[in-house]
Amino acid sequence: MIHNGATPGRLAALLGAAGIAVHLALAGEHAGHAPAALAGLAVLAFACLPCGLRLWRAPSDRAAWVSLLAISGLMTLLHLGMRPQGAMLATVLAVPAAQILLLGLETLIRRRSAVPDPSRA
Repeated sequence: MIHNGATPGRLAALLGAAGIAVHLALAGEHAGHAPAALAGLAVLAFACLPCGLRLWRAPSDRAAWVSLLAISGLMTLLHLGMRPQGAMLATVLAVPAAQILLLGLETLIRRRSAVPDPSRA
């Protein structure tokens, strides 16, 4: 059961953490032959870290959500610029879509908890 809206925020933060892991794994693959790619992937991986940690600690923090979605949108544009195909394209589009859906769920939970329950009056 979802309690206090923590689950959507933490799931969105976990999606960001998964992105960090993928970028670091890719950076490792390029370490020996493409130092510029290694540096770029490492920077991109750690760009997600501050807002993901903030969202994990405070799953309803609006500023953390805005930061996460802004970085997710930027990453989507960067990835689409590389013209991904197949599974990569699906992933590039699925991650921000999932984060947006999680924000919608978080918003619904927050609104629902803000409305007084007439049966408890």
